[in-house]
Amino acid sequence: MKLKMYHWQGINRLNQKQKGVLIAESEQIARQQLLNRGLQQIKLQQNWQLSTKPNQAEICDTLLQLAILLKSSVPLKNSLLILLQNCTNIQLNSWLHQLLNQIETGLSFSQALQNQGQFLTLQERQLIQVGEMTGKLATVCNQIAEHRQQSVALQRKLQKILLYPMMVLGISVILTALLLIFIVPQFADMYGDNQAQLPFFTQVLLFLSDLLQQYFWLIAVLIVGIIILIKRQLKSSIWLNQLKIKLISNTPMLGNIVQLSRLVGFCRGLHLMLKSGVPLNQALQSFLPQKKTWQNKIELQGDLTLIQEIQSMLHWITHGYAFSVAVGAELFPMQAQQMLQVGEQSGQLSQMLLHIAESYQQQLDHKIDLLSQMLEPLLMVVIGGLIGLIMLGMYLPIFNMGSLIQ
Repeated sequence: MKLKMYHWQGINRLNQKQKGVLIAESEQIARQQLLNRGLQQIKLQQNWQLSTKPNQAEICDTLLQLAILLKSSVPLKNSLLILLQNCTNIQLNSWLHQLLNQIETGLSFSQALQNQGQFLTLQERQLIQVGEMTGKLATVCNQIAEHRQQSVALQRKLQKILLYPMMVLGISVILTALLLIFIVPQFADMYGDNQAQLPFFTQVLLFLSDLLQQYFWLIAVLIVGIIILIKRQLKSSIWLNQLKIKLISNTPMLGNIVQLSRLVGFCRGLHLMLKSGVPLNQALQSFLPQKKTWQNKIELQGDLTLIQEIQSMLHWITHGYAFSVAVGAELFPMQAQQMLQVGEQSGQLSQMLLHIAESYQQQLDHKIDLLSQMLEPLLMVVIGGLIGLIMLGMYLPIFNMGSLIQ
């Protein structure tokens, strides 16, 4: 089933102009859907936008709307129909359509998700199964949506911080390349055939300038190819993932932010599982990547450090150790480990996990704000330093000549 996106305009029963976006298999089906809504004088225009995977925010909004509809006592099938009608992402619309078809064949919601669970994690599918069994599907969907909202909010904060430095670094690279391609050659012509007597740093800049002029497009294609290759290898290479983790952890501030983010996300997720009545071992297993039926091996996904920590926890728990003893310092700081022990001894492990998440969330927010304030002056120094070094390298021979004259 190939779905298409249409922009539509029409007039409703009150003679008011309406417009929007609609996903349908064909123009005829789209027109019929709009007629069923009571619209007239319909104008349709197909949008040739490519089918893209829905982002975290779109999935989160879908789950939140489903929770609201279920809480309002709207039946599950009708709730999915309403979501389907308002969904403007082709892949997400197709997913909802397949879920609806499977539910109509007699499968439960959790069984349909198990067959079409590409946009939900194993953890979320298990929570929905528990919600169905306990009659609290609306509550569980709402909790999943809230958990996703917190994750999306944190992700957006990090993206906001990293977007500015990436733009600045990109501009710095472009300016440096322009200087090497257009400005440095003019100095090279001025120095003529005496380049062998120039200072070493000036000779390096002239060599880089000559290299960029002759092989600019080859270098650009090579850099893009290396980036694509690294992204692909990150899905399967354990060594490359470990190198990435090591680089991030050794980066000042950023390593601490990633560690706190990992701890907060894990504690919130595990709290949600335990609160819904999922056993500890099963809850921990839900954080691990699962092998699809069509895959020959498990694809590396998620946080490798977290996966290794959870595997270690499961190993020690199966050997009879308590959860608070099985956790490692790589994930839980000593203070958090002590809080876990108190929560486990008092039978309030789920609530203690939430308390740990909220406590370390405050530290995480402070670190993120601090990093955002530090990056701007630091990046200005980087830009000024790159341009200054090039100018220094070009004028260095002139300075040397001035010192010889004196």
